[in-house]
Amino acid sequence: MVNEIIVIGDLEMREGVSMDEYNKLLGKMYKIVSSMPGFQSVKKFTADDGETVSIYRFESEQALEAWRTQPDHIEAMKRGHAEFYASGHLQICKVIREVGFKKP
Repeated sequence: MVNEIIVIGDLEMREGVSMDEYNKLLGKMYKIVSSMPGFQSVKKFTADDGETVSIYRFESEQALEAWRTQPDHIEAMKRGHAEFYASGHLQICKVIREVGFKKP
């Protein structure tokens, strides 16, 4: 049975945000989450219309919960809402089936 959890995040930045400050905070958060047990990956994609979507992968709900309640992450989320984001939408998804192949 697959237990993987996928988080799809669509966050819109406020106008005039210091991207240097934002990227500094992102770097700090990535350093923390990437060292946590159960974190698998994060990838960011930008559509032609400018919308940006991030996809986070965790091996379990427990791993995601550990990240969600990590004190530095909680403070970063508060700062994001107060300083950086105009709007946001997250979807937390359980993988119910996984298929794939690899050619030799």
